[in-house]
Amino acid sequence: MDEDILKNGTNSTPKEYIASLDLGTNTCRLLIAEVTPNGPKVVDSFVKVVRLGDELATKGHISKEAARRALSALKICAEKLKAYPISQGRYIATATCRQASNRQAFLDVIRSQTGIQLEVISPAEEARLAILACADLLDSSTKYAIAFDIGGGSTEVMWMELFSQKYPEIIECISLPLGVVTVAEMTRFNKTPLTSLQKIRKLVAKEAKSFSDKAHIYPQMRKNNVQLIGTSGTVTTISAIHMKLDRYDRTRVSGQLLTPEMINKTISSLFSMSVEERLIHPCIGPMRSELVLGGMAIFQGIYDVFPINPVRVADRGLREGILLDLISHEK
Repeated sequence: MDEDILKNGTNSTPKEYIASLDLGTNTCRLLIAEVTPNGPKVVDSFVKVVRLGDELATKGHISKEAARRALSALKICAEKLKAYPISQGRYIATATCRQASNRQAFLDVIRSQTGIQLEVISPAEEARLAILACADLLDSSTKYAIAFDIGGGSTEVMWMELFSQKYPEIIECISLPLGVVTVAEMTRFNKTPLTSLQKIRKLVAKEAKSFSDKAHIYPQMRKNNVQLIGTSGTVTTISAIHMKLDRYDRTRVSGQLLTPEMINKTISSLFSMSVEERLIHPCIGPMRSELVLGGMAIFQGIYDVFPINPVRVADRGLREGILLDLISHEK
């Protein structure tokens, strides 16, 4: 018997830790997990709204204030990462860093001041990681699925084939340069914001219809052979408000099914709320109050084209997808 086991009474095999970081247009998110036989077990996390893309839609760059907010958040992430012997990690940036004119200067500052080397991923890779995160919520009732991820600076829509013994396979995907932050910036000073949001809805629907035609989705929809899943904060907000939660609880929200009646009633109630009511709502709050209507307009555009009943809700994101991807590469 191993001498260390005799001394400690437990197996002395060192724990293995992996990490994922997602710097999005709105939020910086970190997960640190222990690798276990049952998959990743989260041991530390960090979430901070940084609004990295606050001037992306209007000026095409990362503002100085946004860069400062992101740097402050990433310094905290760097300290957390130093506290664990990380064997593998992947630290990504998405839409804002893909599009901003000053992205390289920003990335250089982050690397020099935090030691974190951010990887700017493509829309296709963003879609793949999102699907990895929510694949276990899809069921075997259909052969195909549509997934959408409404982010801060872009929206991905994926058309997938489902399999019983492996992850879904993306057949086609589209990335729209519209997200909750960019839409909020586009409509901030508009005298008729609801009219602007209706234009966003129609624009998204037009793009979704072109995508559907290209991917030949409608024939499968007519056969009821398609399910729909949303991985964004927009659909989780709809679910939480419909459930009348006193505070947001991801364990209760993730996996929920939304019918058209639930969706329409909840979105109508959101549009009828005052700014103050959205600010104090326990499932919206000050960090999302000015973003939530833009997210609803994007979702409505998608749902106008893909009115599948029900919509499955996934409170999962790129961080979870990265962790699962890291583990799968180890095997």
